[in-house]
Amino acid sequence: MITTPVVDQQQVAAIVQRSDSIMQNAGKQTAPAWLRVPKKTAAETEMAVPGSDVQANNILQRYAQQYAPQSASAAQQWLRTRVNGVPVVPPNLHGKALQEYVDHTLMAKEENAAKTLVFISMDMPKAILRKWFAEVADNRHLFETTVFVLRGWPDNPEGLPETVSKINRLMPSAKKAANVEINPILFTDHKVNIVPVIIHQPGNGAWSVIVGDGDGLRGAIKAINQGKGSPTKIHGHTWRVAEPNMISIFEQKIKTFNWKKTVEQAKERGWEKMSTRLGDALPDSLHGKSYTYNPSVIATATIRMPNGKVLVRKGQEINPLTAFPFPWTQSYIVFNPAQAWQVAQVQAWESTVPNVVIMASELPKTLQGEDRLVTALQHPVYGFYPHLAHRLGINRVPALIQPDHDVLAITVPKEPLPGAKQ
Repeated sequence: MITTPVVDQQQVAAIVQRSDSIMQNAGKQTAPAWLRVPKKTAAETEMAVPGSDVQANNILQRYAQQYAPQSASAAQQWLRTRVNGVPVVPPNLHGKALQEYVDHTLMAKEENAAKTLVFISMDMPKAILRKWFAEVADNRHLFETTVFVLRGWPDNPEGLPETVSKINRLMPSAKKAANVEINPILFTDHKVNIVPVIIHQPGNGAWSVIVGDGDGLRGAIKAINQGKGSPTKIHGHTWRVAEPNMISIFEQKIKTFNWKKTVEQAKERGWEKMSTRLGDALPDSLHGKSYTYNPSVIATATIRMPNGKVLVRKGQEINPLTAFPFPWTQSYIVFNPAQAWQVAQVQAWESTVPNVVIMASELPKTLQGEDRLVTALQHPVYGFYPHLAHRLGINRVPALIQPDHDVLAITVPKEPLPGAKQ
């Protein structure tokens, strides 16, 4: 069985994070005068979805996570194509060159330098697409100045990876490919509703257009250079745009998306990770005791001030309770919130002990559980870092640790009898 490789999540995340800004940049490029979209009226502007730019960016990130796994050999090919307006990394770049290529500024410069936009659809005959991709990939000038543009991908979980895979199969080879990006904004700005449409800017700077496949890609560029472009005349065959407008799909998803639920789920996932990382499952107290603990440590190296003055010499004993010029007043409580009697004990302690830090040896498993605990104690409850028990001199909970001159005074109460538990 062939194991499907997984695309580097950091690379995919970096691609998508840049997507929104690149799409906006592409949308701001000047269209021919006869294709410019009229400005929105005040009423149309008022109807816009609030915060849609930010929400759309979140939607793109969510899509990237869903579509990360790709088919065999697609890991490099995926990164070679353009997704949502982002020119992505060719497979032959490594190290510093790779970092420079994916730099946002270089991407923006590449977009602005494009002289030919070729609007296509995967509904076009594969022979035409394969021929045009090869013409651009085999010609350095065309490669540097031409971008093929798709409007979107099928709105299903496999839509984007399938589209990317189809594009890659039409390229001359894994190492030689034309620039293809998915950019619905350009389709909207240029009012493209059939394909192919070749928009080209010749040397005089005046954009013009050829609609249809009759002249071929090179022929269409040559015709525009000779002043024979036309926005109304169709040369050869045209095809419908099969791919949906992803902006419209995103806007619809934004309107119906349960943002509150997603935020709560994100908080829960974050809390779950933190609660498993923090904690030291100390055993519960059985008999109770009071004792003192000397928190001194032995310096393993000489420590000097910036001016060279020796602060601590190697082998010197340091007591943090007396090493500072001011008295140590911070007290600590460590407890197991899963035990109701320990929660009650903490409530009794915090009513009499000032300047206290409360830590849970095991944090509640859910964020709601943490909220209930904080509400019950009316005090923040922090996670207990592993190995901190040794520094505080405790091995059972609940424990109250208070500074007493040069030692820590520790109180561990006896677990109450079953009938006496709260």
